[in-house]
Amino acid sequence: MGFERVCRRLLEYGILAPSVYNTQPWKFLVDGQKGIIEVRADFSRTRSREIDEKQRDLYLALGACVESMILAAPALGYEVELSMFTNERVVASLKLKPMTETLPESLFTSLLIRQTHAGFYKENSVQELHLERLRNVPAFSARERLHFLNSEKDREKLISLLHDLSHEEAGNSTLVEEAVHWIKPQPDALEGLLLRCLGLPVSIKMRFAFLRHFSYAREIKEVARQALLKQGHGAEAPAYLLMTTQMPERESYFNAGRWYIRLALTLSEIELGAQVLHLPTTLKRAHPSLLKLFKASHAEEPVLLLRFGQPADKKWPKTYRQPLFEKLIDA
Repeated sequence: MGFERVCRRLLEYGILAPSVYNTQPWKFLVDGQKGIIEVRADFSRTRSREIDEKQRDLYLALGACVESMILAAPALGYEVELSMFTNERVVASLKLKPMTETLPESLFTSLLIRQTHAGFYKENSVQELHLERLRNVPAFSARERLHFLNSEKDREKLISLLHDLSHEEAGNSTLVEEAVHWIKPQPDALEGLLLRCLGLPVSIKMRFAFLRHFSYAREIKEVARQALLKQGHGAEAPAYLLMTTQMPERESYFNAGRWYIRLALTLSEIELGAQVLHLPTTLKRAHPSLLKLFKASHAEEPVLLLRFGQPADKKWPKTYRQPLFEKLIDA
């Protein structure tokens, strides 16, 4: 019996996983006869080593992609045997095994509705029961930990830090050029972040729409700069989550990505939105301040910073994904 159809279905769920700037840095090699999916990194779609020396964001995305498929498999009547980093090319290998009965994971239904919310959140929309729900999502390794921040005083300190970082780095040419590459003004782009999904002021969008015909390069750079500034303006939220690791290497980042997608799906399940603020974790100099604010150990490395709460506008625009056939590798 072949597994071609179920493999394709799993991949359709896998590519819905989040990735920084919606880079979608994955490739797949499928053996439909044996029911094996190999997941490989697409290094042409990653952040530069200058920005992300250890390729943390790459492995976070790949972990989220793999875990999405693992969550989807039981709903299709299969369980997954996972092997990680079997060689230099293969990040993960998933082998399908038929189950005696179909037992969907509780988070399965959230796979199709999860999305990033870069807009405003309602104040006081995160309660202790929500935090407890997140704390109960198990990690995949004892090295990764969660820290929460939701008191008004601590949130003000974090916003002050984010404000300063965004202003200092909005002129960083390397970060601006990266954003320029992945921000897409066209409304139907299948990769990167659509301009309308950045949560920028209407004045910035109108300026770009009008002036791009005269000076596209300059105006798209201004949009990129504003996107970086946005991580310090309008980044207020009822609660924040910091994920850390005690082992900053690819296996730990991969497991963090698996945990992240389960946390994100849990937030969707309890009707809360979330957005990753990647600037503070990208900048090493911000790490000590983050760890201090979240009362984490200095032996930990910040991996992921989330703002979350109930979206003020639930109709936030979705981003799109590249067609699956563009992600398949010929054997």
